[in-house]
Amino acid sequence: YIGSIGKDAFGAQLKAATEKDGIATMFMEDESAPTGTCAVLIKDKERSLVANIAAANNYKIDHLNTDAVQAVVKASKLVYSASFFLTVSPAAMIAAGKHAAASGGYFATNLSAPFLCAVFKEQMHSVLPYADI
Repeated sequence: YIGSIGKDAFGAQLKAATEKDGIATMFMEDESAPTGTCAVLIKDKERSLVANIAAANNYKIDHLNTDAVQAVVKASKLVYSASFFLTVSPAAMIAAGKHAAASGGYFATNLSAPFLCAVFKEQMHSVLPYADI
């Protein structure tokens, strides 16, 4: 898992939980913003999210381009990025998609929220050519 967290209690909690569950992480730690949080409301089959993405909104492609992260990306056969990342770093999504295309791997994303297709249409169109799934 690659993403950005704050250097705070929630970031430490997320690192501990992912480590406990055996999830390999490559977190960019942001000193200027807290770790993002999200409230989830579920009623029957419906759900609603209220998110404060905070540090996640500060992800930098420079982190993706580090040797350590590139080694993980290059070893991956499937790269998935939630389309919410269009609001943060379409360049990182495109770079991951290009790598997948060049290496015979797969790049997957989603159309998770209608506003992304409407408000971030240009970014969506720049990423979708690399999406296999």
